[in-house]
Parts: sequence; C-alpha cells; structure tokens
Amino acid sequence: MTSNRRRSLRLRSRSGRPARWPAARSAVAIASLVFLTLAGTGVAQAVWTAAAVNPTASAVSGAVTISQDGFAALATDYTSHLLTATKPVTLTNGAVPAAYDLTVSSAAATAFAAAVNVRAWSIAATGSCPMTPPTGTVSTPLATGVTLSGDLAARASVRYCVQTSIANTTAGTMAGTSLTAQLELQARTGNWTSPISLVTAAQSVTNTAPRDLAAVRKTHSSISLTWAAAQDRTVTRYEVWRNGTRVANAQSATTFTDTGLTANTRYTYLIYAVDANGNHLAASNELAVSTNKQPPVPGVWYHVVTAAGTCVDAAAPQQKGRVLATKECSTVSTSRFSFVADRNGSEYEIVAADENLVWTAESTSALSLSTQSGPADKAKQRFTLAPISLGSATFQIRSVKDDTKCLESGNTLTLKTCDTTVPIQENQLFTLDEVTS
Repeated sequence: MTSNRRRSLRLRSRSGRPARWPAARSAVAIASLVFLTLAGTGVAQAVWTAAAVNPTASAVSGAVTISQDGFAALATDYTSHLLTATKPVTLTNGAVPAAYDLTVSSAAATAFAAAVNVRAWSIAATGSCPMTPPTGTVSTPLATGVTLSGDLAARASVRYCVQTSIANTTAGTMAGTSLTAQLELQARTGNWTSPISLVTAAQSVTNTAPRDLAAVRKTHSSISLTWAAAQDRTVTRYEVWRNGTRVANAQSATTFTDTGLTANTRYTYLIYAVDANGNHLAASNELAVSTNKQPPVPGVWYHVVTAAGTCVDAAAPQQKGRVLATKECSTVSTSRFSFVADRNGSEYEIVAADENLVWTAESTSALSLSTQSGPADKAKQRFTLAPISLGSATFQIRSVKDDTKCLESGNTLTLKTCDTTVPIQENQLFTLDEVTS
C-alpha cells in the first residue's frame, strides 16, 4: 500500500496560466467539466476548461491538488499491550485554494469495526501526536466513521492526529479478526467536486489467547492436555487452571499432564496466557473432560501401553502360539485386550480380541496366546496389577504362578524377575488406556 495518495482537481487551458473569472462583462465563459480517475495512481482528477467568447480574452487554466500523507501507517496488529494506534495525517494543497472533506471509517460495518473507536484532532503543521487526545475530542465507532472538513489556501497544509483503539476485554474476544480502515478524500472548488480517492490500512487483533485446548490422552487418574500457542509475543508462559484452581504456574510448553486425579470424575480446564509482569492476557477455550473408570473395568477393551509409548500387540491372524510383541499403537483389533477378573477380583485373565485366546506365560520365554487352560494349569494365565503408587495409572503386571516374576517389554513381552528398586525400571511399567474407537 502506498503511503502517499493524491487527490487532484485540475483546471487547464491552452495558455497554462491559472484560471480566473473574466473581469470584463463582455468576457462570458462557456465551461465544461470532465472527471477522470487515473487507474493505479490513487489520484482523482477533474479537468475544467474555460473558453473565452470575447475575441480579446484568452482561455486560462489552473490545477487544484490536495494530497495526503501518513494514513497507511495506521496499519496495526492489536495485542494485549498495543490497543491504540495514533498517527499523523497531513493534507497538502497545490497552487489553487480549495476545500476538502476527509472521512476515516471502515470498509465494512463488521462487529470488529464497531468495536474499534476512532478520534481525530488537528495539531501544528510540524507537530507530533500525543497518545491522549485533547479534552472534548469525540470518539465514534470506526464502522460509523468521522469526517473532517476545511479550506486550504494555495500551498497550505493541515495536520491531523488520527487515533484508533479497542478495549482490552473486547480485543480478547476477537482474536484473529481483521478489518480495513479507509481514508476518503474529496476536493471542492466553486461548484465542482472531484471523485473520491481512497487510501486503506489493514488492522487486526493478534491471537493473544491459547487456542484449541484438547485432551490427547486420559487414564483413570490423569489427563494430558495440548493447545496451540498464543501469537502475542508478550506471552512468556501459561497457567493451567482446573475447576477454577491453578494447577500449573510456569508452563512454557504447550502440553501438560494433570496427575493424581479421581477415577470417573469430570474436570474443567482453562489455559491462561501470561506476560512477564504476571498479567493474564487471555484465556483459552474451556474444556470439560472426565477421567476413565478405575481399570480394569469389565467389558472394556484396553491398549496395554509400555513406558516407551508402544502397545502390546498379537499380530493377525490371532492363533494359538502367537507371540506378544510391542509395536506402534493403533486401533487395530490385535492390540485390544480385556481383563477378566476372577471371583475375588484380584487376579485377571488378559483376553485377546479372539476371546478363545488368553495371555500365557511359560517360564521366562516370550508371552504368547493360547487357549484357556483347565483349573490345574490356570496360574500361568493369571496376572495381578500392582500400581507403582496409590491411585497410579501405571502398573507392574505380575505372574500369579510366580509372583516374583513380572512382564517386561522389549521387542516381545517376556517374564523377568520383578524390579523392586525405586524408581522401577521402565520396561516393567505398563498403562491401561481405554480404546475409544
């Protein structure tokens, strides 16, 4: 966008001298007016020619030119710390006295344009704009606009301060929106009025708020959150609020895992963007999410997830003797398992999607699928879940046949001596994630 747009009203004749009305009664002028707009120049032009009837009088011409400078600088991205734009706009006249009308408004009457206020006031020709307008300066919505009118002597100029602003609370609800501010300039001389020339400046509200808050994983005792970063460069950290209480104060990343939660409970989250002074700039969308029921729940399918984030899988086709391996988690049925409790509810069969097959631990070899054994040999197909701490969603999976042996992840699932150190080695830790699709 060019920063200097011209409004021109030109009066021309064959002689090239300034036009004037004939003083003698015998010099009667016949006038014609042609309006032109020069494409791509931003110049509105009116041509006026006066031809003398009296043979002793000559035809004369002149030019009326009013130009503006400065409006393009009102292009602004509003942020939590930049809610006002104030710039000088100078009108400069050419060689012929002329009147002008200058209107500042928005190109469209949007909600954003209605929320932005515009003020304008005159200052000295070489003056700078103060941030605070003079007392009594009228403020109007940009959607409505403000009009300034006046007269300029030959080669004179006038300087205005044009200020646009938006309230902080309003800006917070309009992140990512934009508008086009415009200056319309029209010149007049006598009965002649030129076409309107137009200058524009884009304005927008920066995304100060964190966006797209979502839960990417949940267990019976934890919820993992992610969100899109605020675009405001004044944001230095985020605060995570759960049910109206702050649970994380200095979060620089755009992910957070909330732990120690109650099973089968609904929680509501908000993320606040915070600046270096501790000011809350804006909040994310509100997210309500519930923890899972305490696993394992009868009739629910689970992914058995390793500490490395892979899932236990019994590759298709599922059949007796199929070794249990670990691979990238997916929604395929071969990585879904249910936990069927015994009468006391403390020991489990881990059942594959083909419900005739269960996990079976044979000594220290890799675990495999096999058909359900009879009562005398059931212990090798029974397991207990030992949480690493009270309420934890992470377990050691122990063999009932030999409770000193635990499942250990690698390329395949094997039975190894249970680690009892603190912290427990990660390849003996597993999480049960409900399968949602």
